[in-house]
Amino acid sequence: MPFLTRSGKTSIVVADTHSAQSAEPPGADIATHLSRHGVNATIERIPVSKIDVSNTILSYAADAGADLIVMGGYGHSRLREFILGGMTRGMLASMTKPTLMSH
Repeated sequence: MPFLTRSGKTSIVVADTHSAQSAEPPGADIATHLSRHGVNATIERIPVSKIDVSNTILSYAADAGADLIVMGGYGHSRLREFILGGMTRGMLASMTKPTLMSH
């Protein structure tokens, strides 16, 4: 939280793999929580097209001039990650910005 409260701008990046709209946009609960702690957070919904989610997020971070990526890490079974890949593994393999990851 100290990193976020001291930042000038915080973006909650939602990689939009589905075009369906929900009643509450993804990430709204996180933005509400952060605003209660004095963090100026905006939700950025980015479409995922031909490249995978990790590269889409890294591309957004580069374009936005991000200094730090903060994210959660989650693992699936080895078989599922072998077949489908994994976002956490993709970020670890090709991160181009300092990344704070929590599991």
